[in-house]
Amino acid sequence: MKVLRTVLGKRLFHLLMENSFYGHFVAGAGIDGIKPVISKNMEYGVKSILDYSVEEDMPEEKAVEKEQRLVDVSPA
Repeated sequence: MKVLRTVLGKRLFHLLMENSFYGHFVAGAGIDGIKPVISKNMEYGVKSILDYSVEEDMPEEKAVEKEQRLVDVSPA
């Protein structure tokens, strides 16, 4: 993803993502962006499920460490 974003540039990369599988499943980045999508879907009887997702590029070692900390504090 980083390479593609670097090659295409931020604006073209965003446009490509918006018009690909990502744009199909993600309504928008904020409340103002998702309102029109939700309204349009409601016209066709399609309800929305809102979910907050955050992703971060990080080295595998750091990801494993963060995951382990979450497991350690989770109730059994």
